[in-house]
Amino acid sequence: MTKQFAYYFLRHLLRFAGASKGYTLAYCTHGGCDMPDAVSSNIAPMEGHGFYNRNSSMQAAGNASALALWEKAAQSVDLGDETLVIADYGSSQGSNSMEPVSTAIRVLRERAGTERMVEVIHTDLPSNDFASLFTTLNEDPASYLRGTSGIFPSAIGRTYFELLMPPGRVHLGWNSWTIQWMSQNPIDAPDQVFGMQSKIPEVRAAVIEQQARDWRLFLELRSQELRPSGRLLSLFPGSLPERIGWEWLTGELWGTFCDMRSDGVFSDHEILRINVPTAPRRLVDIHAPFSEGGRFAGLEIEQAEILEGPDVHWGDFERSGDAAQLARGWTGMMRAFSGPTIVNSIDPARDRVELVDEIFNRFSDRLAANPQRHDHFIAMVLLRKIGA
Repeated sequence: MTKQFAYYFLRHLLRFAGASKGYTLAYCTHGGCDMPDAVSSNIAPMEGHGFYNRNSSMQAAGNASALALWEKAAQSVDLGDETLVIADYGSSQGSNSMEPVSTAIRVLRERAGTERMVEVIHTDLPSNDFASLFTTLNEDPASYLRGTSGIFPSAIGRTYFELLMPPGRVHLGWNSWTIQWMSQNPIDAPDQVFGMQSKIPEVRAAVIEQQARDWRLFLELRSQELRPSGRLLSLFPGSLPERIGWEWLTGELWGTFCDMRSDGVFSDHEILRINVPTAPRRLVDIHAPFSEGGRFAGLEIEQAEILEGPDVHWGDFERSGDAAQLARGWTGMMRAFSGPTIVNSIDPARDRVELVDEIFNRFSDRLAANPQRHDHFIAMVLLRKIGA
């Protein structure tokens, strides 16, 4: 019996025997852990108490590459006498929203008048750390509220996989580093924490299918909220046809879990449940809904491209040779976005906080022992709402 045949045999056997209730088997080889899938969904917002704000320099650097296109969008949208509305879809704790929103306000007011009222609506999951968002708005020197008036911020604590605002309300929509999150986990990857990095074709296919549904739904909903000629800029992890990226960080995190399984810290079933449902998109995936006539749900793509993402820590490492510092930088970033979902994936009867501390301490040690450049890609998409 080949290992692949054994995997599928066990998976379907366990489904029949009650895998949906959480009873699973698994085995690890020196190539990794191979397990059947009993799909779990434990998606959580970013690490709270301002942790994400302090550990999202990679995301901030990626945002900087989109600001020129964002300014072009603000120059292009039609304006009347109405209050101007900017939506920040997936704001997290706000630090990386300050510059894009400030840019939009500046450009819109240059066109509409410096006294024009502007409403800024931040959205994220209901469990998001909105306290840090409003602290950032009130205290950060880079806050878009500094030195101005007539700006009205608010927040909506709901998923953007549902309608968030009345139709035709939004002039400009900013969406960065969020749409890589799937609305649900389509399948538990038995050989990776991130399904797209799995070597099992069925797992990768399930991820692509889920992302396709999510992308179409996201576009349909945002189209309803945009005004005619409104623009939506979405920035998220991308991939090339021949290269996904993120291999070093995701590989070391998976190695951490296999080490902990070997040391008896986690059982086979616990490892199976630990999945972070995020994945990059290719240009073909981005364009797929627009394949007929170049339009979808009242939207058209003005620009879409995949860029090489910056490694914000590698330059310091080349100068200092400090592998521990490099590891701390990337560990903070990985924990900031994946830590809460991993916490939710662990049996609540266990000491989740202690276990997640151990996971990322071990992960940091692995990175320091094997320092590499973080290769990743950024997808940047500007969409226009077709006028009435």
